[in-house]
Amino acid sequence: MSVSQQLHAGASNGSQAGARLFRTMGITIRGKILLAFFALAALTGLLGFYAVNSVVNSGRLVVETYDKPLMSISYARLALSNFTAIEVALTDRVKARDPARQQELDARMDDLASSVAEDLAVTEGRSLSARAATAAHDTAVAITDWNKLRRELINSIDDQADDEADRETLIARAKGIDDDFDNLVELTAEDGFKFRETALASIARYRTLSIAATLAAVLLGGVIALLLARHMVRPIATASSAARRIAEGELDVEIGAAGNDELGQLLGSMAVMRDNIRGMMEREIAARRSAQNRLINALENSAEGVVLADANGRILIANSQVTAFFPTLAGSLAPGAPFPEMLDSALAQPRGEMCVDGIRWLHLSRSVTSDGGFVVIISDISAIKERELALSAAKEQAETANRAKTEFLANMGHELRTPLNAVIGFSEIIAGEMVGPVGQPSYKEFANDIMRSGRHLLEMINDILDFAKCEGGNLEIMPEPTEAHVAMEQAATFFAREAERGQLALAVAPDTSGIWLMADPVRLRRILQQLVSNAVKFTPAGGHITLSARRAGAGFVALSVADTGIGMRAEDIPVALSPFSQVDSSLARRYEGTGMGLPLCKSIIELHGGRLEIASAPRQGTTVTVLLPEAVRAPQTATVASC
Repeated sequence: MSVSQQLHAGASNGSQAGARLFRTMGITIRGKILLAFFALAALTGLLGFYAVNSVVNSGRLVVETYDKPLMSISYARLALSNFTAIEVALTDRVKARDPARQQELDARMDDLASSVAEDLAVTEGRSLSARAATAAHDTAVAITDWNKLRRELINSIDDQADDEADRETLIARAKGIDDDFDNLVELTAEDGFKFRETALASIARYRTLSIAATLAAVLLGGVIALLLARHMVRPIATASSAARRIAEGELDVEIGAAGNDELGQLLGSMAVMRDNIRGMMEREIAARRSAQNRLINALENSAEGVVLADANGRILIANSQVTAFFPTLAGSLAPGAPFPEMLDSALAQPRGEMCVDGIRWLHLSRSVTSDGGFVVIISDISAIKERELALSAAKEQAETANRAKTEFLANMGHELRTPLNAVIGFSEIIAGEMVGPVGQPSYKEFANDIMRSGRHLLEMINDILDFAKCEGGNLEIMPEPTEAHVAMEQAATFFAREAERGQLALAVAPDTSGIWLMADPVRLRRILQQLVSNAVKFTPAGGHITLSARRAGAGFVALSVADTGIGMRAEDIPVALSPFSQVDSSLARRYEGTGMGLPLCKSIIELHGGRLEIASAPRQGTTVTVLLPEAVRAPQTATVASC
């Protein structure tokens, strides 16, 4: 029986034995899988062991092929080459007359003789046959004798004629050695050929056995796979089919039994699961019906009109409130009817609002559902509309009142300016005694008081009028290039005496950079005077007030007025910037004022395209910074801006 027939017979017997084992053992699926795994692992291990053994043997053959025949041949040929080199050196030695050259050649021949002896020793050690080893040994002995004779003859040479004779003697002896080398090479080559044939035969045998072992492993693996498919895969496929049918909604599918192993337990669990799903589906259907009924009741009782349509624009649900809103659509809201064009037109209106019956206002909104349909909610917004109308009327009244207030302030300012100018003018005449001396000195003091009060009242009226103009968009500015240092010096000079009376140090920081800004000179002077006035007012005796200017980057100039006064809290800063407001608003407050200074400054600064910044803390002073656009020194064409 051939090897192939034996393998097929073994596989068939193994299959039958395995089937009987699976039938009789009654083991679990895990046990079957474990048994199959152990069988395949053992088969893989045996096949791997045999493969490793084959590789080791192949490697041994390769090593022996190189270490023995190849190295033996190589070293034999190397020894022959070195011996030939000795003969050439001997010829040069005979011809040489220089003692130094003779010594050099003698040393070279000795080195070559040592190399030949070593090469022949390797050749003898790597020989595969006794004949080759003996030939290598005999050749080495012959070369040793020849070298001994060479030294004796060469060392006793007296003249050139004797040298030639001795060389001929050595050459004659060397021919025999050459023959020994030829014999040695032939023997080692013959041994190498024989060993090659042996190695090829061994490799062919390993290949045949490896193929047979691989086929046997494949057949046995196939047998194990068939057994697993028969006892496990087929029942699992049946269970999978039943599970898929249950998932697709076939809750009456039959599930067969498959024994007491895990698969049988799985099929039993699937049967229980099928029954549970069937019960859950029945309960879910009942719950959905109940939820639908509750939803319908909620829609019917809702104060909003609700219309639900599908992706094709067909009505699915429309509650009775829609009919109440639109009585003319009573026959067009049945399920399956197209969505009414009247409602489509209403949805297209601005803000989705429409008026019905000239009294009621309705708001319609549409939302898209996940299935491509939409739901429309209709709400009665009549009350909201009434509130909007009321708010609109109230807003109009407030705007009318604000305009009246602005006009009143403007008219009042014009009406007050004329008598104030007269009061101030006559008080100046009296105080200056322009038309003659005043009889009583107290009259002059009274005239000075009248003049100061009139000027103060005029300043307040001017602030109020300017603020009213700014709110009304009528305050105009004419920006032009202005040197920052000059403007600050003017403000400091204006309040120098008042600061001196209050025992305050008022100074302008040195300016060496020539900073120019774009501002209305009159408005800028008023802003700086207001800031310095506040600093003088709120700084106790012995304090310091400093005016400084710097470039703030991004095309802006920062003008700062810093004092060491009473300061204020961070939450008080917005109050200080509010019109007609003061941080200390009590009737017994210490510092007077209308609360218009900073708000007016802020408005004028913003009119220039700048901004006002305040940094302050209680008892640590206040720094007010004005940021205005930077300008070149050369005057430019003036521009006019308004609030």
